[in-house]
Amino acid sequence: MSVDLTLVGQMVVFLTMVVLLGKLLYQPLNDAMAARTQKIADGLAAAEAGKSAQAEAEAEVKAQIEEAKQKAQEIVSAAERRALEVAEESVAKARHDGELIVQSAKEEAEAEAGRVRLELHKEVASLAILAAEKIVETELDASKHTALIEKVVADGVSA
Repeated sequence: MSVDLTLVGQMVVFLTMVVLLGKLLYQPLNDAMAARTQKIADGLAAAEAGKSAQAEAEAEVKAQIEEAKQKAQEIVSAAERRALEVAEESVAKARHDGELIVQSAKEEAEAEAGRVRLELHKEVASLAILAAEKIVETELDASKHTALIEKVVADGVSA
């Protein structure tokens, strides 16, 4: 009989121990394990969110780099076009200046030619006067003088 009473006592002690261990040991241990599991799950979710945020940031950076490259290319193209425009303007200005210089040189040459012609006319006139003086000094023939004067006048008109 004592076995039965011992068995019942052991069962009561065992059940008391299970209840006490459950409340004092297993429940806090289960709560700590659940908290740790939740913390790990939150960390994994944060890591996934970080990976997706990193991927988005990389994509945004890549897009910004492409946009910057495109803007740089546009700036380079605009600078090249402006350089061509400036070069064309310089060439056009140089041509215009060259034409002005050539025109000025032509005008100066024409003026110089006019001055030389005028000097030649003066020299021819003075030579004609000198020749006329010599003729008058040597001969006083009216018919020859008239012919000579008419010839000089005709030559002077045609010159």
